[in-house]
Amino acid sequence: MRFKRPIYRYLFFAAWIVVLGGITTLVIAANGKSQAQTCKGVEVSINGDGDKIYVEKDDVLNDIKKTAKGSVVNKQFGAINLGELERSLEKNPWIRDAELYFDTKDVLHVSVFEREPIARVFNTAGNTFYIDSAGYQLPLLETYSAKLPVVTGFTAAKKLTGRDSITLKSIKNIVRVVSEDAFWNAQVGQIDITPEGKFELVPVIGSHIIKLGYADNVEQKLQNLMVFYKQVLPKAGLAKYSALDVQFDGQVVAVKKGPTNKVDSIQLQKNIEELMKKKEAEQEPDDNTEAVAPIAASVKDTVVSETPKSMVATVKTKPDQSKPNPTPKRTTVQKSNPTKPTTQQKRSNVQSKPKAVMPKKGNNEY
Repeated sequence: MRFKRPIYRYLFFAAWIVVLGGITTLVIAANGKSQAQTCKGVEVSINGDGDKIYVEKDDVLNDIKKTAKGSVVNKQFGAINLGELERSLEKNPWIRDAELYFDTKDVLHVSVFEREPIARVFNTAGNTFYIDSAGYQLPLLETYSAKLPVVTGFTAAKKLTGRDSITLKSIKNIVRVVSEDAFWNAQVGQIDITPEGKFELVPVIGSHIIKLGYADNVEQKLQNLMVFYKQVLPKAGLAKYSALDVQFDGQVVAVKKGPTNKVDSIQLQKNIEELMKKKEAEQEPDDNTEAVAPIAASVKDTVVSETPKSMVATVKTKPDQSKPNPTPKRTTVQKSNPTKPTTQQKRSNVQSKPKAVMPKKGNNEY
């Protein structure tokens, strides 16, 4: 009885060895059979984040044919290196990822995940390229030109520094905020990078420049500017301003320019108002529209002060919390008092008056 347990244990292990050996044999046989099978066809699927397709199926098939040194159709599975084909496809800068596999019908499936461009960048050397949401640089396409926000002033250095990486992140942040808003997506036509690393927006409607500063609090800055548009546009219009500076916390500084044509100013005001109406019509009421109400209420009594020297109008978009019940400063206008004439000026004025000439006595001919 003592020897029964070890015998059963040995038999149990022996049975497991036989089972594992059988499974291994079946796997090897199946693998050998699959390696001998031939590819019946190729199906390519392009997957992107948007509606636009930037990678053509013909380009994918040509790449596979070039890497496999011929067509993969009617070729045995063992002669097709799927890993090599995937790595070759991923060398395409527009392809983020590639996956290849055979289905039960011996058809090769090629799934390509392309990159999604978010902006077109022009560097200081005049070269241009796209960038995607990950900051990856993409070359231009010969067959298609994407309609995206334009960014100018980016560095022309081949090797990006830490500051350049921060600039790319700032570009992504600004483009994201602008693209998510219907009004700003239609109004902002270009994004300029200054030598100091700050950003300026060039609007489609209007001749002014929007000085955004650094890419922090972009949503709040554009929200303040929207309030400025709604408060100042009906009263003064935008044609009189050359720049709108929103980089200061809670305020918009409007820099005036020289005399403008009244007809152009009225037309500009109509264009801006139509653009805002279009945004309100397209945008459904949500949390964002409710968030504008408190800001609009806070600027109900907007303070506008102008100084003749710098010709700058400062519009505060939120009340000062440090002073209770702040009162707007009134602009004092000095009246021009006429100076009193001096005694010498009086005499000169008297001498300048014409005198009556009397006829000389004794010369009368009557």
